[in-house]
Amino acid sequence: MNKGCSFWYKPPLRAAALLFAALLALSGWAAADTRLMVVSDLHYLEPSLYRGSDVFLQALRRGDGKAAQYGEELMNALYQTVLYEHPDALIVTGDLTFNGEKLSHLALAGWFASIEEAGIPVWVIPGNHDINVASPVGYGNGMIYRAEGTSPEAFAAVYADCLETGEAGFSYVAKVSDELWVAMTDVAIYQDTAVTPGLFSSGHAAWLEGVLKNAREEGARVVTATHHSLLVHTELYRDSFVMSGNEKMASLCRTYGVKMNLSGHLHIQHIARDGELSDAALGAFCMWPHRYALVTLQEDGTLVYDAKALDGRFLPEGLSDRSREWFAGITADKAKADISGTRDEIEMMAEYAARFNLAYFSGTYSKDDPSWTEDPAYALWKAQWNTSFIAYMGLVMNEDTGDNLHLAIGE
Repeated sequence: MNKGCSFWYKPPLRAAALLFAALLALSGWAAADTRLMVVSDLHYLEPSLYRGSDVFLQALRRGDGKAAQYGEELMNALYQTVLYEHPDALIVTGDLTFNGEKLSHLALAGWFASIEEAGIPVWVIPGNHDINVASPVGYGNGMIYRAEGTSPEAFAAVYADCLETGEAGFSYVAKVSDELWVAMTDVAIYQDTAVTPGLFSSGHAAWLEGVLKNAREEGARVVTATHHSLLVHTELYRDSFVMSGNEKMASLCRTYGVKMNLSGHLHIQHIARDGELSDAALGAFCMWPHRYALVTLQEDGTLVYDAKALDGRFLPEGLSDRSREWFAGITADKAKADISGTRDEIEMMAEYAARFNLAYFSGTYSKDDPSWTEDPAYALWKAQWNTSFIAYMGLVMNEDTGDNLHLAIGE
């Protein structure tokens, strides 16, 4: 497997996970259903590229809350969770690596090979952090150094068993079952140097329409998968997050009855709905609470999306709490740099900002919860109306809040 890999890691199989998978197979549980497990934005960095580096931790602290220092533990937990859930396929919607390091891709391909050895196909598409990234780097000895990057040809070789090449980049059809196909649609831009936005081009449109016509003839239900957003989720996340040409893709989806797109890129857990078409953006796996989703095509034709979080079964003891504290601490530090007041007021506002950001990114924030505006810290924030965080918070609070964890779509 993964013939393009020069090495690959084979994780230890946990007895409980294997026993569950065996019992599941013997029981014939929900045999008529087709189940996908979805992850996005792993942002995995191979440990030899950062191990023991304070410079790496400092770089992460300037970011948005990625817990990449726990990448190996998170991948092991993902591996065990896939075995436990035992889906018909694992779908990965881009930003596999931290910044396109070839070593990181090779290591990930090893993890995926082990999942496939357990009888679960893995299908991937690239994101904007995977191919021809301008600055793939490693961290060590108090310095940052350039690491080997990944060309499109190298990406194809490393993930030879997890994708197919086509006319529109790495766009292809993952035929998970006769009943359910996933149109893995590569809208990332990396032909020269990777950029943040995505593009659904005329070439993508011709390819996707051919797929949808074929699926209609074969009687298969299609779910599309992209890295970038198909629909506008919020005004906060529009530029560089919604792919250019999204209207063209949405029109094709509506014409051929596609009702669900799976995406990532936002790093927040959020579901956008526009009529019968929905775009389920999965929270970044590398960030607390380490989301994955289960998508089930039920026997009655209902398509169900459930966002879940890694629990303590397969994570080292205390890691989820440490990851949460890491994310909260990054938000609090940024908030403190933007406000003034007494020491107690600053601490109160920073703690509020951390709770607010954790709720928003995890998909659990609700504008209908009065505790957010009744909290004394909110009044302190409102008094500092010219800060960047209150502007951000205002945009979030003005959004229509729906259920960002669950979605059910009839046939």
